[in-house]
Amino acid sequence: MTQIKNLSRLETVFSIFLIYFLLGVVSVDSQEKKENETIPKTSQEKRSPAPQTQSSKQVKPETMGQPNSVDKDKGRDKNESEDDDEEFQSKDEVEKSEKVLKKSEQSSSKEKKEEDNKHHPVFGFFVDSYYAHNPYRPNSRDNKYLTQPARWDEININLAYIDGKVETDRYRGRVAFQFGNSVNANYKNEVSTGKNSNELSVRNIQEAYAGVKLAKNLWLDGGIYFGNIGLESWISHNNWNYSRALALDYVPYYSSGFRLSYQYSEKLSFQLHLMNGWSNITETNRDKAIGTQIDYKVTDKFKITHNTFIGNEAPDNQPRQTRYYNNIILQYHFTKHFIVAGSGDVGIQRVPNPGVQAYRQWYHATFWITWRPVEEFRTSLRLERMYDPEQTIIQTGTRNGFLTSGATMTFDYIPNENALVRLEGRYFRSYDPVFDRDKSKSKEEKFIVFAVTIKI
Repeated sequence: MTQIKNLSRLETVFSIFLIYFLLGVVSVDSQEKKENETIPKTSQEKRSPAPQTQSSKQVKPETMGQPNSVDKDKGRDKNESEDDDEEFQSKDEVEKSEKVLKKSEQSSSKEKKEEDNKHHPVFGFFVDSYYAHNPYRPNSRDNKYLTQPARWDEININLAYIDGKVETDRYRGRVAFQFGNSVNANYKNEVSTGKNSNELSVRNIQEAYAGVKLAKNLWLDGGIYFGNIGLESWISHNNWNYSRALALDYVPYYSSGFRLSYQYSEKLSFQLHLMNGWSNITETNRDKAIGTQIDYKVTDKFKITHNTFIGNEAPDNQPRQTRYYNNIILQYHFTKHFIVAGSGDVGIQRVPNPGVQAYRQWYHATFWITWRPVEEFRTSLRLERMYDPEQTIIQTGTRNGFLTSGATMTFDYIPNENALVRLEGRYFRSYDPVFDRDKSKSKEEKFIVFAVTIKI
């Protein structure tokens, strides 16, 4: 009986020892799994599988409290982790380098494409259709004092052109062929008797010039190009008002000559012109005219432009009639869409009598204000006054000459920057009755214009 009890006790002790042994083995296995999970996958792939050597057998003693083996394994894992970090960093650097290289290649390709496009001409066109109504019913449908609009009470084309232009770092140029009522009105004073150059041969040339770069910021252009005097352009799409101010309708829309331009700085530029004369392509005498321009941007909001002209306007068979003209323009931008401008013009010309040292004079004053409250709508006001008492520019046959004040209001609908729908009203008041009204004369004239333009 006692032996049975001792045997039972021995079995119990053996069972307990077996349980503890099994628990220890399980603990060792779980510890190995944890260590394997903490090692990065790339590190495991990097290491070649090792046989059950001493280093692998040291796992069990670790569970039995041998710290030296643990420190070695931790140091090895740390070194391997650092190697992995360096590998990741090198991969990142390679990827970054590849991205930078690819971006540089794309940028170089884009710059090359832009450079190639610079040498290709750009083509465009412009159409300005209009209807102008004069309630005073003048005898003629031709506008007596303005070239735009040139006709009353008919739907017509004020100006249409097609053009091609090129501009590079070393050369530039533009060729434009034009048609329309304003073309006929502006070129009617060109010489019509010349065989090789006359009104018919030149009036359809809006611009035809070639330019070369002589030095840094210095250009020389030669041919037919737009005139340098005045704020408003021949192309109505570029102006705040549809019709032209009196001061702009009586200065050259175009010039035929050579133009030397120099951009001194971002704020200051100069122009020097050598031309055939005052608004003529076909020459009328052996003399040449000179024009200048100084454009100075005082601040980001305020700019001053000064233009001049000097030239003989008499034919070779008449005494010299030298003309001097000064034009100054002031512009101030309160905001991008609220701008005011003023222009003052003074002209003098020697009288045709060679025995008299005297000059005739005329004056213009013009004021503009434009406001664009939203992108699609714009309204512009223009006030003006012209005084030509000796009828040097405008012949009226009246006692006081052409002494006239005017006001213009323009409303624009702008669906996009290439198109305009315009409605304009204009009023003139003269000191003498100089305007046609039915079969008589009037001191007043008023009209409205509706126009649609597109510029590409």
